[in-house]
Amino acid sequence: MKLEDTQIETFDEQGYLFFPGLLDEEEVTILQEAIPQVVNRQGPEVIPEKEDPSAARLAFGAHAYSEPFQYLSVLPRVLNPVQQLLRDDVYLHQSRLNSKQGFGGGASWDWHQDYPPWHSIDGMPEPRCIMASVFVDDCTAVTSPLMIVPGSQRHGLLDAKLHKDAKGKGYALHHIDRPTFQRLAEENGIEALIGPAGSVAFIHCNVVHGSANNVSPWRRAILYLIYNAVSNACTGTERPWYQNNRDFTPLEPLDDGCLSALA
Repeated sequence: MKLEDTQIETFDEQGYLFFPGLLDEEEVTILQEAIPQVVNRQGPEVIPEKEDPSAARLAFGAHAYSEPFQYLSVLPRVLNPVQQLLRDDVYLHQSRLNSKQGFGGGASWDWHQDYPPWHSIDGMPEPRCIMASVFVDDCTAVTSPLMIVPGSQRHGLLDAKLHKDAKGKGYALHHIDRPTFQRLAEENGIEALIGPAGSVAFIHCNVVHGSANNVSPWRRAILYLIYNAVSNACTGTERPWYQNNRDFTPLEPLDDGCLSALA
């Protein structure tokens, strides 16, 4: 897939592009069937829910130990647009699966930007990074969809506080204070990204986003592939490989049918 100039201009202005149904039904099924192996993995890369330690809040690094997610990361429909938007070769800074279980098992994420910890902890020089958000399940109005503030990346790095529960828990989250968020929301609005499984959103790393608790009975899983420009490689070494990948080799797309070939 090749983006048109108007789409690139929209991304530069709004901070995201959304493609409903970019993956087909067969590809979605392959990814869904791979989830249990990922979330049941024993290791520090799987972060449990605070209120339910038996459920995985985040599973980092699936592209390194799950063949379907590895192929997804180099699928031309996903990789090529990222290269266009960043105007550079790219590598995977990290990947993480947020598999929000139903009946409140999927806890909320307060409003935040992703870039601050990557900059302050991982040594990412500039916000030249894109979060490709792949809907492994349907994301509906009732399953705690990802919500974004369009255009908020143009405000740069916002003042935020490190989440107290993040220390020692394997992740870092910088929450936006309420007055700042209210101003951004009033100026730019809030959009919920809703679409069928297989939809993909390409989101600038400084776009403010969050989600509510999933109180529906249905799971809502999204895989986040964090692509960074090779020329913007991180210099920090504090965090482990699954949060700060040190292999900056440029990714090359595979055949567009590589994922469906696993069926």
